[in-house]
Amino acid sequence: MEVILKEDIVNLGKMGEVVRVRDGYARNYLLPRGLVLVSNNKNQKGFEHQKRVIAAQ
Repeated sequence: MEVILKEDIVNLGKMGEVVRVRDGYARNYLLPRGLVLVSNNKNQKGFEHQKRVIAAQ
């Protein structure tokens, strides 16, 4: 499963990166803790927009 990291995670990647993780790890650990978003078109566009807004400030 591909996910977008919402924050830096040791041994996985930095905030904003799209990484591939096992389905169970994403469903049982990362998603319930709010550390990632499922990588789909809608979430990618929304995350890019958030990054632009933060950069503009």
